[in-house]
Amino acid sequence: MVFVSFGFRFRVNVEAMNMVESVGNYARHRTAPIIRRIIEDSKVRYEVQFLPIVSGQSIANAYTRALVDTAVRKKLPVCEMCRNYNVLNGFPKRPNMLGDSDSVDKRVGECVVEDVTGFMATEEKKAGEKGRSIRRTSRIQFSHLIPDADSVKHVPPMPQFHVRYGEEKQEQTIFNIESASAIYTLVVNIDVDGIGKGITTTTSDRDARVETVLDALMLMFNGGYIGAKKSRYFPQMELLGAIAVVSDPYAFIVSPPKAKLNNDGTLLPWYLEDTLRRALEFKNVFNDISLRVFYIDNEFNWTPSEDVKKNDKIEIEKVDNLNTLIAKVEEILNLNKEGQTQGSIKTNKTTK
Repeated sequence: MVFVSFGFRFRVNVEAMNMVESVGNYARHRTAPIIRRIIEDSKVRYEVQFLPIVSGQSIANAYTRALVDTAVRKKLPVCEMCRNYNVLNGFPKRPNMLGDSDSVDKRVGECVVEDVTGFMATEEKKAGEKGRSIRRTSRIQFSHLIPDADSVKHVPPMPQFHVRYGEEKQEQTIFNIESASAIYTLVVNIDVDGIGKGITTTTSDRDARVETVLDALMLMFNGGYIGAKKSRYFPQMELLGAIAVVSDPYAFIVSPPKAKLNNDGTLLPWYLEDTLRRALEFKNVFNDISLRVFYIDNEFNWTPSEDVKKNDKIEIEKVDNLNTLIAKVEEILNLNKEGQTQGSIKTNKTTK
């Protein structure tokens, strides 16, 4: 099982990426209870704050749009319903179009979006018969964009005063939109082995699909797909750090991309150190696992500890930017551009 896990850490200022409702002239940002770690007099306590978030469903929608645009350009199969996401305002994924000859394998072959992001299709019960359904679990997982409450004392979203001209009353109309800023964290996991594979069949273009899945992730971050209200609240996202782990044959998930507040008030890159230490311990238990780690650090000037550097069981490489991080992952997945067999990780030594 080849599995890829990414952790991203962003500084985002003045955004309205995920609004949940409008009450009169007031549009609210999505919030959630977040636990914050507080150190006072060398003692640790925790408190719950309601802070801005962006839902995983919102991120998944942004990714799926990028996936469609990438797959169509590469001439991979995409069903008409997914191609027309702009007209349909989303991705219903043929929910009520279950025919007699329909199956998971058939749908995987017909549409990259349904293959990668999953679907559920149902058929109504007919007289004297049972209804039926088919479903596929998504091969890609997204966390919410969650504030790292230990990095900074975040505050709830704040309303911003706006006016617009109302033609009916021929006067200015007041409205308010909640905007937020935060150090956001995001985790993305990809089951590489599951892409292009149905219950009993495997698509002939599987390698191209795996490449497209990673290309779409790059496009999502670079092409402005994330968030709503972009015409006036385009999110300004700065990458502070990231980590990616490619594992085979077991799944390994990166640590949440959080910083750690030290007793003296300084911040430490907990997620980088913790991911590597966990990976080493994981390797000690599962000796047959292959692990490759790539990371970016634009925040702490961090380097692996000496005991990690001396350990040659895991290959670790620092890269400069997000695009290179994703490209490195693509490179070692043995896609057909290397002419090798899909399903194993290259092990050429590039440890830094």
